[in-house]
Amino acid sequence: METALQIDLSKPEAPAEQVLDSALGEVAAQPCSTERKNLTRGRSDTTHQAHLGPKSSHGGRPRSVSAREHSNEVSELGHFDETANSYSLQPVDEGFGAWSYVASAFAMFLVVWGFPQSFPIFQTYLSTGESPQYPNSVVLALLAPGLQDIEEGIMFQILPKAARYRQTLVLIGITTMMVSLILASLATEAWQIVLTQGILYGIGGIFLNFVHVSIFSEWFDKRKGQAMGLIWLGYRAGGLGFPLICQWLLDKHGFQQTLRVLIAPMLALLLPCVVLFRGRYPAASVISKPTQPTISKIDAMRTPSVLFYLVVSVLFGLVTNVPMMFITKFAADLGLDASDRALTLSLVFASNMLGTYALGRLSDKGFHQWLMGASAISASLIHILLWGFVKTKFGLLAYAICIGVTSGGFRNCQFSFYSEVSGSNSELFTTIHSLFSFFDGISILSVGPVGTALLKLSSEVNVQAYAIGKYKFLITYAGAMTMASGLLALAPLLLRFIKRFWYK
Repeated sequence: METALQIDLSKPEAPAEQVLDSALGEVAAQPCSTERKNLTRGRSDTTHQAHLGPKSSHGGRPRSVSAREHSNEVSELGHFDETANSYSLQPVDEGFGAWSYVASAFAMFLVVWGFPQSFPIFQTYLSTGESPQYPNSVVLALLAPGLQDIEEGIMFQILPKAARYRQTLVLIGITTMMVSLILASLATEAWQIVLTQGILYGIGGIFLNFVHVSIFSEWFDKRKGQAMGLIWLGYRAGGLGFPLICQWLLDKHGFQQTLRVLIAPMLALLLPCVVLFRGRYPAASVISKPTQPTISKIDAMRTPSVLFYLVVSVLFGLVTNVPMMFITKFAADLGLDASDRALTLSLVFASNMLGTYALGRLSDKGFHQWLMGASAISASLIHILLWGFVKTKFGLLAYAICIGVTSGGFRNCQFSFYSEVSGSNSELFTTIHSLFSFFDGISILSVGPVGTALLKLSSEVNVQAYAIGKYKFLITYAGAMTMASGLLALAPLLLRFIKRFWYK
């Protein structure tokens, strides 16, 4: 009689690695006709479901497994011990498999998430450069990093249907990204650049990011924080390096040639993902079917705490990219040369790395609400009191460093909130994360069009005036939104403090 083997790794009775190794050995020892065994692997069940054992052919009849098929399945798993007739997994949290995956994910983040951080450089070059092709284009302002967040929220509802085809998804993603750069280099209109370099490039990147998310929990358990910190460092490194590189290439080769020159190094960084983006478990154990979450995004939004933090996040997101999007234009209006403009943007990302690390460490200790409020209020004061009075190159560099440190860790603090609300419910964690990502993407995407419209309200540059005249409405808007976000985040804490003091 066939029986299903179900394993819940969330139970503390035995380490997950021991339970899984035992299960794999038990399943491998059974005949090929045995029914597929269900396996739930912690948070990885949010992107796919795993079934161990060979699949049956049409009509429910068992089929034999050829040596080649068996070898292909085991190559991704680890190795098959014929003497013991059991599978042996590669180690979790250590070993070549785990850290080679981290290295390839670092390179992927550098290209997928780092390159879009240089889009403001392209915007400035195409709209306000020495010979602008699309002066003051509102459409070009949509060429912003927020596009990927929106695409991620949508595509993560579709891609689980193809979860078992990891290598295929990686190849599709890389190909899409390279084709997007080629098409963007041939564009003749601003909307074509947004469609190719912005939207199409982001779609290709989300394919890669989905595979990364689907296998991360397979390789890491106790060292997830360290591993994800190293991977995210790729994003920050890309944000630091790409603006400088792209500015140099634009000055030397122009827009079209710059995109074509970038293809080769990007391809070299991404190709290892084809080999190294492999899970610890056999590819044949992943069934391609959509996830059925126990809670919908609408249900999550009805939760008061989720809705509260969503409003806080959106208020901050409406202006979070203002420094990245407009600091190079501000530098150009101050009369700084192209290299100094790129330096200011890179300093924002360099200091952002420090803020992200520091606030991320503190948020793990349970201070995420205080940190979010303090981060937003500090950013507001820096916008209004520092950026508004900048008149020189060194003043602008000081602003870039300060705003990067204060605003860098706001998003990291949200992950502590996700874990606090969802507890051990991985499906709820994923639902809340995708909900916030989607709305954050929309709010971030609004930064370009809204900021461009605010600049048009006072287009004359007067270095002696507040915010050099042209940027007074933009800086006021950025300061107001971050202040509102910070005060709202701290409001419940302040109310509790007042009540305790009042009733003493």
